[in-house]
Amino acid sequence: MSKLLPLATVATTAFLLIACETQAPEADQVAQMSQCEKVRALINAHPNKFEKLRTNPKPSNKITIWDARYHLVGKNCQVWGWGQGKTDYMCSLTAPNQQIAMDNYNRAKSATQACLGNDWQLQEMPRKLGEGVKAVFSHPGSETVVAVHAVETNGLRNDEWTAYFFVGDASDEL
Repeated sequence: MSKLLPLATVATTAFLLIACETQAPEADQVAQMSQCEKVRALINAHPNKFEKLRTNPKPSNKITIWDARYHLVGKNCQVWGWGQGKTDYMCSLTAPNQQIAMDNYNRAKSATQACLGNDWQLQEMPRKLGEGVKAVFSHPGSETVVAVHAVETNGLRNDEWTAYFFVGDASDEL
């Protein structure tokens, strides 16, 4: 049996290991931040395209992917530059089946909602690409969204699913 940490468990104890707007904190500074402080710092880093978080760019035709300096889950976080100037911080956690992915998704959605509060509007819907669901948190007057997805990924096992956590620009394509 796989010993994957649920996305929300990691999210609750060390939600997002992120950089502040002005300087990238050391790992011990990040560890001292509350989960909600980390979420807000990541939201605040979006207008600057997560500049302090990204390293080792890997450009291709339609997207540039950077390694993230801080990770939500293991080494599974990246910064994506896509479209015309759009940027997202993204973390993923693969689960052996839909039920575990949905449990991770629901816990991450609840933890995110608790951090963001009532000023952020939640819209939950099926994904357009692949079987799955997404929860998108938006704030009036802000281009930054926070999104949690659960999607069938059909990896090595046919019933494999992945939970994703995004902060950045909205995508109606997913």
